[in-house]
Amino acid sequence: ALPISRSSRGEFRQKTKTQTVPNMLSRLVSRAAPAVRAKPGQAAVFPAQARCFAHPINTHLMRDNDEISPSSEKPMYRNEFVMKSPKEHQKDVETRVGHPAVHDTSELIQSHAGDPHQYYGIGEWRFAHYDTVREPTFPRKPDISKGELASGATVTRTDVWADPKEPAITSVAKFSPENFRPVGFAENAPMPTSTVPEGTLDFRANRLPIGHADRRPFVYFMTAASGVIAASLIRAIAGKLILTLWPAKDVFAAGIVEVDLRPIREGQNFVCKWRSKPVFIRKRTPEMIESCKKDDVIAPSMREPATDAERCKKPEWLICIGVCTHLGCIPQPDAGNYGGYFCPCHGSHYDHAGRIRQGPAPKNLELPPYQFLDDNTVKLG
Repeated sequence: ALPISRSSRGEFRQKTKTQTVPNMLSRLVSRAAPAVRAKPGQAAVFPAQARCFAHPINTHLMRDNDEISPSSEKPMYRNEFVMKSPKEHQKDVETRVGHPAVHDTSELIQSHAGDPHQYYGIGEWRFAHYDTVREPTFPRKPDISKGELASGATVTRTDVWADPKEPAITSVAKFSPENFRPVGFAENAPMPTSTVPEGTLDFRANRLPIGHADRRPFVYFMTAASGVIAASLIRAIAGKLILTLWPAKDVFAAGIVEVDLRPIREGQNFVCKWRSKPVFIRKRTPEMIESCKKDDVIAPSMREPATDAERCKKPEWLICIGVCTHLGCIPQPDAGNYGGYFCPCHGSHYDHAGRIRQGPAPKNLELPPYQFLDDNTVKLG
């Protein structure tokens, strides 16, 4: 690439300073043209939209530029290229007479081609081989005999590819970008044989070949270690999943209630809460116990047969859930035809053992799981 000298850059920038404002105003006026009147049912088409194929607005990189000429007019690179097939370029690289091989980066030759960047805009530099300034509708035809580059618009909008001696498809194929290489590419292109200078320890000499017997212990160790790590991960994931489904401790705590029986008087119906349900704990009198045992003879004919001994682990204590088995109402104690419990909602009568004796309730009052820890303490749940 040919660099731009300091003097030419200064002249170029001085020139652009005097032309930038008028050119910008002229571009704004041209772009502010009214929209083309559309037919009914169609959107209006602006000039910018009509100029861009398959784009609603002009967002592609190719654009008009009043400060820089297109590449076909004034290329910012050394416009000398060799036009050959890729195989011929590869052959040139293989048979080239290049620079002597070096073993240290300080011995590399200094580039004499100048600044490889392409000047674009004002004060901006880019790596580019072809300027993004839009080519004119009819660009200048490249001179292939001088090695000028023919690509893009300079091929499709000119007849540089035309050769009457061969078919057009063959001629056009010759102008594929891969057929062009800069002059001197084969001789000057870097072809490193190694990125590691001599004397640099990269452990290549310390590595054992694949399949060597001394590699097996390490392979076995890595396999066992990977297995242990995988098993640990599986165990941790499985444990987390199980603990996620496990009930919380407060749920366990709410499921077990210990009740002190000492404050309960004889004949009293004590109410406590267990798993959000009322539980009746009644200390029965001898008369209550006697009446319930007396009715054991007709227990088989009851709606849910049960003897007094089956309902009460200790004769003096009746422990049942205080929810009517009909529709879930809370029965009233010491009421009803049998003196035990009475549900006023629909008229279910229970005796002193919590057995249904009359009314629509289908079952006896439910018995919670309980056990006596001692004579004065009972555990529910």
